[in-house]
Amino acid sequence: MIIRNYTFQNFMIPSSSMEKTLLTGDFLVANKVKYFLTDPKREDIVTFRYPKIEEGTPEHPKYQDNFIKLFHPLYINKETSFSKFPLTAFHITYYARKNVVKRVIGMPGDIIEVRDKIVYINGEEFNRGYECYGMAIPAPPASPRVIDDHRYAENQIDHIAWGKRPDEIWYEPYRVEADTLNARRVFNRDWFGPIKVPEGKYFVLGDNRDVSEDSRYWGFLERKDITGSPWLIFFSRGIEYNKLYDTPHVRWNRIFRMAR
Repeated sequence: MIIRNYTFQNFMIPSSSMEKTLLTGDFLVANKVKYFLTDPKREDIVTFRYPKIEEGTPEHPKYQDNFIKLFHPLYINKETSFSKFPLTAFHITYYARKNVVKRVIGMPGDIIEVRDKIVYINGEEFNRGYECYGMAIPAPPASPRVIDDHRYAENQIDHIAWGKRPDEIWYEPYRVEADTLNARRVFNRDWFGPIKVPEGKYFVLGDNRDVSEDSRYWGFLERKDITGSPWLIFFSRGIEYNKLYDTPHVRWNRIFRMAR
């Protein structure tokens, strides 16, 4: 547990959110020492604890009474322990939020905006060539989903509200009429912001922008939640699609490549 939490940890990439940099089926080693000594820099790929708290876990307010905390990350699960007493009187649960991999785009103090999928940092276009995406979702007022700026800054995106019909929302920039909550903004992953990154927080994106659930959805990333940085791809296994059949295969050209 000491090695896993403080030095190096193995991961498998389960989704395509970081393609073409990291592929689904890449197995990698993450360096968890790096950010004990330094802070993340722009364009760093980082591993971090997923900010959204899942239902049924010791951290979720609705379920906290179901657990007795020994010391994090070890808990006694009262629901399974005492309901079947004495067979499972001490059902100890190891709980840690899942680790996610994204790229740091916005640093503390930056103003981030996405226009027609293109990222702008402090008013300047930020395009480095590792991004991949398709056609942009139409610009507002096409989407009626709105985010309250204050709740976004506090990472409380579970409380996203829905605004008026699309034809009742006006755009300057993504501002909703005054009789809805103040300072709300229309949510559209391809037309986002401008919004300022607070101190001690970061704005992260997946390289594959169309399939990545990132800071556009759940808010800013806390510095304390950053756990490390992908270091080495030690194995990679994927599926190659062709006209006749699907062939699981080892990607030999990715083994022992640096994860960057």
